[in-house]
Amino acid sequence: MKTLISYALAFAILTAIPSMAFAGNKGNKPFGGKVSAIDTNANTITLTKKKQGVDRTFKTADAKVTADGVAGKLSDITVGMHAKITVGSAPDTASAIDATTHKKGGKKHAPAAPAASSTQAPAK
Repeated sequence: MKTLISYALAFAILTAIPSMAFAGNKGNKPFGGKVSAIDTNANTITLTKKKQGVDRTFKTADAKVTADGVAGKLSDITVGMHAKITVGSAPDTASAIDATTHKKGGKKHAPAAPAASSTQAPAK
């Protein structure tokens, strides 16, 4: 009987260890979205993914912050910027924040160029 219990316990431990390892990595995926709120007093940032209807708030006390490619602090980020959060050891903690004012495709918003006028004669 003791042998059966020992084997059952060993089996339970061996099957639980990989599950715990994968569970820890699941929450550490990067999270990106539009900055919807910043609280510099509480050291938190909230991102929104409109398509999925998801809001997530992260604690940022020890996070490395980059705003438009320049190292900075949480107060350098403004509502409306796009941010990518590297999730820290806890699912609600940010270890790094990379915020940009760029639109999709990585291109900065630029004023429209004036239309060029043509001085060539029409083709016959």
